[in-house]
Amino acid sequence: MTLLAYLIAKEEGFGKPGAIPTVRHNPGDLRHSPDSQHPGDPNAIGTIDTDAHGWGNLERDLGLKAARGETLEQAIFAWAPKGDGANDPAGYLSMIIDGFAKRGVMVKSETPLSLVLRVQA
Repeated sequence: MTLLAYLIAKEEGFGKPGAIPTVRHNPGDLRHSPDSQHPGDPNAIGTIDTDAHGWGNLERDLGLKAARGETLEQAIFAWAPKGDGANDPAGYLSMIIDGFAKRGVMVKSETPLSLVLRVQA
C-alpha cells in the first residue's frame, strides 16, 4: 500500500465505525471505480464489495492520475474539490504533506504524483 493511499483513507475516515468509507468498503471515498455500486444514486460515494477491492480501486485511481502527469496538488484538489460538501482541498493537501513529513519523506505540492506513489506505507 502506498503511503498516499493510507493517508487519504485516514483523512476520509476509513476504519472509523459507521463512517461511509468504512461501511462501504471504500477507503478513498471514491464516487466511481471499477467495483463501485450505486444503489439509489448514481453519483453517490460508491459501495464496494470488500475492503481489498476498495484498496485496489484507490491505488488504481491514484495510478491513473500519476499516468496523466498530475502533481500531488492537482490530484488532491481534484480528489476533494472545494464546494463538494465540506471539502477543504488546501487543508487536505497540508495534511498529506505533513503525513509524509512525519515519516521523514519530504514532498511538496508540485511533486509529481508518480514520485509520491513510490513511497510505501
